[in-house]
Amino acid sequence: MALTTPWVPGPAAGHQTDVEVMASRFELRSFAQVPGFLVQAVRILLQVRRSGGAVGAALKAAPLKKTFWTLSAWTDRDALGAFAAAQPHRGIIRAYRSAMAGSQFEFWTAAAPAGWDEAHEHLKER
Repeated sequence: MALTTPWVPGPAAGHQTDVEVMASRFELRSFAQVPGFLVQAVRILLQVRRSGGAVGAALKAAPLKKTFWTLSAWTDRDALGAFAAAQPHRGIIRAYRSAMAGSQFEFWTAAAPAGWDEAHEHLKER
């Protein structure tokens, strides 16, 4: 069973041209890390709400599979890069790097923010 947050709009929610979409999948090594990672993932999602260039984002979690997905849309790659380099995102990612059994990131340009079906299509295992 997966838990999915609603789409959290960012400051650029009304952006009218193509968006840069990022989908990610994170798989943790241990069940013990799931609760803390979920809390930190929500903190990152809330960071989107105030990040320049953020159109919006959503989080999907399958705690019993130790797997999390993110989906976000940005006005451009520079805005996404600035978000990734800012706190708390940067510190959380560094803190959990060794806890990851695997991760995957996919990027594409779209006319509108993507939905989960499209994100999972881009994240298909290779």
